[in-house]
Amino acid sequence: MRITSCVAFIATALVLHTGRTVGHPAVLPDKAKELWQATPEVTQPPAGMPDFYRPSVARRPRPPSGVHVPAPKDHAKVDEQDGSANFNLWAAQNKTAPGYQTRVPTVKGIISVLDSNEQSPLNTDQPLVFPSVNSPYTPNTNLFDANTVRTPLVTNKWWQNLIVEKGVDPIHPHPYMVKCLSKSSVVGFPKFQASKNAFTSSQPPDWEISDASGALTKRQVTAFDALGVEVTWSGKSAASMKSRFYKGFPLLTYEMNSMAPSLKTIHAIIKVQQLGRTINSYGVNTSENATRLARQMVEQPSLTQITLNDNSEWLIVSKPTIVWKNSGNGMLVQQNPGAYSGVVQIAHLGDKPTENINVLQKYAGNYPIEASITYAKVENKQNVGRSSDVVFFYKPNAGNGGDTSRVFDAGEVPAAVTLLSLVLPHHVDLLPRKALLSPGLSGYRSAKGPLTAVVGNIISYSQPLQTVSFDGAQKISPGDKAEIQHQLLRDLAINTNITAPDPYFFGKGIAKIARLYQIAQEIGDSASAYTLSTKLVAHMTPWLITKNNDDPLVYDSSWGGIVSTKGLADPGADFGQGRYNDHHFHYGYFLYAGAILAKYDINAFAPFREALNQMLRDYANPTYIDKQFPYMRHFDPYDGHSWAAGLFTFGDGRNQESSGEAVNAYYSAYLYALATGLQETADFYEIILNMEATSGRRYWHPTRAQSKELFGEPFVHNAVGILWASKADYATFFGVNPEYIYGIQMLPFTPATKLLVTAEWVKDAWCPEGSSACAGGMQAAAEQAGNNAWANLLYTAYSLVDRNTAWNKVIGGMPDDGNTLTNAMHWIATSGKQGTDVK
Repeated sequence: MRITSCVAFIATALVLHTGRTVGHPAVLPDKAKELWQATPEVTQPPAGMPDFYRPSVARRPRPPSGVHVPAPKDHAKVDEQDGSANFNLWAAQNKTAPGYQTRVPTVKGIISVLDSNEQSPLNTDQPLVFPSVNSPYTPNTNLFDANTVRTPLVTNKWWQNLIVEKGVDPIHPHPYMVKCLSKSSVVGFPKFQASKNAFTSSQPPDWEISDASGALTKRQVTAFDALGVEVTWSGKSAASMKSRFYKGFPLLTYEMNSMAPSLKTIHAIIKVQQLGRTINSYGVNTSENATRLARQMVEQPSLTQITLNDNSEWLIVSKPTIVWKNSGNGMLVQQNPGAYSGVVQIAHLGDKPTENINVLQKYAGNYPIEASITYAKVENKQNVGRSSDVVFFYKPNAGNGGDTSRVFDAGEVPAAVTLLSLVLPHHVDLLPRKALLSPGLSGYRSAKGPLTAVVGNIISYSQPLQTVSFDGAQKISPGDKAEIQHQLLRDLAINTNITAPDPYFFGKGIAKIARLYQIAQEIGDSASAYTLSTKLVAHMTPWLITKNNDDPLVYDSSWGGIVSTKGLADPGADFGQGRYNDHHFHYGYFLYAGAILAKYDINAFAPFREALNQMLRDYANPTYIDKQFPYMRHFDPYDGHSWAAGLFTFGDGRNQESSGEAVNAYYSAYLYALATGLQETADFYEIILNMEATSGRRYWHPTRAQSKELFGEPFVHNAVGILWASKADYATFFGVNPEYIYGIQMLPFTPATKLLVTAEWVKDAWCPEGSSACAGGMQAAAEQAGNNAWANLLYTAYSLVDRNTAWNKVIGGMPDDGNTLTNAMHWIATSGKQGTDVK
C-alpha cells in the first residue's frame, strides 16, 4: 500500500471529525465573541481507519502531528538574526543573568550530575557533517525578540504555540489556558470532561487582560528558561505589560507599566467584592508593631473576589491597590482612571472558593521571575535504591507584592518571598509527604489528573533509577539460547535487508540489525556478530557518510537541527520530520545502532562518530553552550517526559504518542554515552531515561485504578494512545484499534522496555473478553489482531505474566518491521516470568 494515500485519508478524517460543541455563555461582549470564535476547537481522534489499510506490520502510517497546519510560508522579519549567538535563552546576557540555567552550589547536598553551562564532550565545536540549508519555513521574528531569543531556536517546547504561525494559539501553564494576542492576554480555566475514550477539556477564554485605551499593540517572547517563558507587550508611549508563564502556579501574574488595566470577561459579572489587603500579624500591640502594620496597609497587595454567572469565583490581586469597577458589558476597569504601574494577579478559586482564598491570600503578590533545574547526585543515603534528586529552583520577585527594589527590614515582611505552586501526580508520588501543603488547594486539574499544592522556592523530588544495560535483565538458559541461536541464523539470512527510504523506517531497520548484533554478542555467536557488524556499516554509510540515499539528511540553519530533505520541502513528509516532529523517535534508532557498533567494534564505528554526535545533539543536547543545536529539544523536565510535536500549532497544545519510542530515545543516548566513554553524560541520560519511563508508566500506562484517579470514572481504559497538554485520547494518529494503542506504547522491545512495561500493568490490561472487571483489554486486542505484528508485540509483553504462553504465541506470529522473532524470543527469555495465572 502507499503510505501517502493513507496519510491523506486520515488527515481528511481528522479534519472532518474535529471539534466539540461547547455552549456559549449568557453574556458575550462583541470583543469576547471574537476571542471565543478564535479559540481553536480541540481535536478529536479519527472516527476509524480506511478499509484498504491492512495492518500486517506494526508500522505508523500516520499523518504528521501537523495535519491541521497550512503549508509552509515565509514571515516578514523584524531584522536579521545574529547567528553567532552562543545561547538559546536569555541569550544576549551572561551566565549570571536572570533566567540562565545555572547550578546552585550554595544549596547543601545538591551536586549537579552534568553542568549544562559547560561545553559538552560531544564535540560541539566541530564543523557540521551534514550540508547546511535554509528552511522554507522561516521563523516569524515578529513573534519574538531576535536580540535575546536567538538561533538555535527551540522547536518542541510546551509553549511553542507562541512562536509558530501567528502565535495566537493557546498554551497551557496548568491549571490555565492562556493566549497571548498582540493587544492582550486571554486566560481560561479549562473544564475537563471524561468519556469512555477520552479525557478532554473545553477552554473558554474567561478573561482578557489588556489596556482599556488600546495602548498595547505588540507582544513578543522576550526570554525563556528551563521551565517557562517570558512574554512582553509594548505599545504607545511607555505602556507595557509582562508575564512569565510557568506550569503549576495558581496565581497568574502580569507586571504593568503606565497603562490602564482592563479585565474583560465573556460571562456576566454577578459580584465584585473588595476584600482588602493581606496582613501579617506581629502579635504584641506596641507602637513599633502598629507602625509595621500601617506600612503593610500600603505595601501589601489588595484582594478582590469576583463572582461570574457560570458559578465560577475568581481572585484578583493588585499591588498597588486597584479598586475595580464593573463598567458593564463584562468589563472591569479602575474606579479612578489613570496610568497604572504595578502588579495584577488573577486566580480561579477552584471548587472550594472560601477555603482556597484563605490559602491563596497568604501568597498573593509572590511570583517566579526565573527558574532553573538541576539533576543531582544523591549522597549519604543508606539502605535505599539508586536515585537522583530532580530539583526545580524558582527565583521569586524580590519583595512581597512585586516590589523588586525595596529591601525589607529585619522582623518585617521577609525579603525571601515564598511561592505557592501546584505539582502533578508523579511529583506527588516522589515528593516527601511533608512537602505537600495541608490544607491545600482544591479543584485544580490538568490533563494528567489532579494538581496538588506545595510551598517553597525549591521543589526537590527523588527520582528512582532503575538499572539497565546493553544485555537483557536475566541470563539466558541453555535451552532458550539454542532456540534463539537457531532463529538468529534465520533472521540473519532473511531479515537484514533495509529498503526503507525515510529516516523513521530506516532507523527502525538499522536498530533491528543492531539488536541482532547485540544478541549475537550476548550468546557468543561471534561469526554472526561479524556479519551483522558488516551489514550495519554498509547500511549506515549512505545516510551518515556518503549522503547518497534517497532522502538525505541536512542541517537546517533557520532553526538549528538535522532534518530530512523531503521533510524540509513538505511538512507532511516523513511524519512532519522537517518541522521537528518525532526527532527523538527517529534518531533514537540511529543512536542505538551507533551505540552497539561503538561497544563492539570501535574501529568500524569511528567514521560515524561525528555524524552520530550531531544527531544526538539534535534531540538530546546536554548543554546550552552550543551554537548549532538547542538544549534538550523534546524533553520537558516539569512533566517528566518529551513532547513529540514540533513546529505545528494545536488548540490542545503539544502532544506525544509513542511512550515506547521516547524511552528508546534516551536509552539509546545512555548506551551511546557509555560506549563512547562519556560517563558523566551517561549519568545524565540515565536520569532522563528514568524520568521518561516514570511519566510513561504514570500517564500512558496507568492501571485501571490509576486511570480513574487521573481521568475520571467514565474513562474505562488502562492505556492512553496520545497525551496532549490539555487532553488524553484512547486512540492513535493512525487508527483506534486497541492493538495499535497498546502496541505503540511498547515498541521497540529492548532491555529498557522493562522500565516502561510492567507485569502489574500487563496483568491489569490482559482482561478476558466480556470480563466485568474492564471493558475489553490487551487479550482481546491480541486475539483480534491474529498473527500480525501488533499481536506479536502484545504477546511479547504478556511474557511478564505468563512466559510459556507468550513464547508459543510469539514464535508462531509475525514481527514488526523494526523487530525480529530473535529479539522477541530474547526479550521473553531475559524478561519473562514463568506462570499461567492472569486472574
